[in-house]
Amino acid sequence: MQVSSTFALWALVPALPLCVFIFWVDMKHKRISNLTVWALFAIFVVVGLATLPIMEFAWRFANYGVVFVVLLVMWMARQVGAGDVKMAAVAALYVDKGDASYMLMITFVAIIVATLATLIVRLTPLRKLAPDWAAWKLKASESGVNVGKGDQMTLPMGTGIGVALCTYLILGVLHGQ
Repeated sequence: MQVSSTFALWALVPALPLCVFIFWVDMKHKRISNLTVWALFAIFVVVGLATLPIMEFAWRFANYGVVFVVLLVMWMARQVGAGDVKMAAVAALYVDKGDASYMLMITFVAIIVATLATLIVRLTPLRKLAPDWAAWKLKASESGVNVGKGDQMTLPMGTGIGVALCTYLILGVLHGQ
């Protein structure tokens, strides 16, 4: 991995509890607040300025821009939520350019695992552990905003994005430069 192990460690320490909080709120309320995204952004800025060369720090904002634009288009097509767009773009700041394909794979696997776990819990007695979570509820598509027709279950992608970010940082601590 190309990410600096020092950067990964110093970013992981505050980002991990924040990602756990984002997971909980996203599953319970299907919301990712601006405040939590700004906190993740601030962690990157502080740790990045302290541990990364200034040009590398600056170029990380290209990651942010690319991810934001791609997911903004997906949001306009109603394929992802606005909170997911914000969180994924900020999470992209943490990724070294040499690890982009690696991070895409981690994110893909994390979102698939989070989706499968959500479906398993939703369809089994495990749902009783948190019966009021919004992640289990169906949403009517009467507003015409949703994709498709009838009742739908939308999946909170912030959970997978948070798992992907923390996995990347943990791997960076263990195998980074």
